[in-house]
Amino acid sequence: MKLKILFLLMCGISLLSFTQVFALGNDTVYVNSNGVELTEKELHFVNEFYGEDFFETMTHEDYVWISDLDINNRDVEIKTISDYSLNNGMMKSPSYSTNSKKLSISKACSSNVCTIITNLNWFTNPTIRSYDLIGVRFYNTSLNNNIVTTKVTSSKGTEYSSNNKFLANGFGTSVKLPTDATNISVQQKLFTQPGGIVYASYQHAVRDISLQTSLNYTMGVGGYGNVFLFYGGVDNYYDAMGGVNIDL
Repeated sequence: MKLKILFLLMCGISLLSFTQVFALGNDTVYVNSNGVELTEKELHFVNEFYGEDFFETMTHEDYVWISDLDINNRDVEIKTISDYSLNNGMMKSPSYSTNSKKLSISKACSSNVCTIITNLNWFTNPTIRSYDLIGVRFYNTSLNNNIVTTKVTSSKGTEYSSNNKFLANGFGTSVKLPTDATNISVQQKLFTQPGGIVYASYQHAVRDISLQTSLNYTMGVGGYGNVFLFYGGVDNYYDAMGGVNIDL
């Protein structure tokens, strides 16, 4: 009798698994505890782009964010760079030693538009919470429309930033990192014309900086992340993290 009860308990525990997997026709569907359903192709994208722990807490809002990529029907490409800054992002250094944050860019294109999503994922909790920068520079392409969406997700929820600066060859957004929050990620979504190259950069402020001062930049080859060209001494405020680029 005791063995039977133990067996039933073990079966019950196995049914409480965080991720359910079931077959739907010829497709495998994965469902998390929030009821978010992903195909195998979508799950592969989420694991590679956000990390393997992301799906466990993924919400329907998160799914809507990536739905423009149309992952099941388009080829999706991802480029990633990790920043191994010393002293929790407090020192500029080309030496890669301890993991701090990861910048990724993804694209999915149709015949007339490319969906671009960039994601900055913090692996540590940054000491300085001031105005960081995320943005892109265009080469032989341009915005398909003027809609740019930038959001900050953390333990405090989701906030959106519209501190944008638009230039002829790209744009940047100043993002105030939330105070006392953990598990911070910064994401940006835009749409471009097919063809050309998109360069993406994320710059973390290693000193407190005002919103107005954070906007002191142009964009060009050789800038921070191959995007941000600072002036007025503003380069001393940022950590010089490398950037990523993707062909459209």
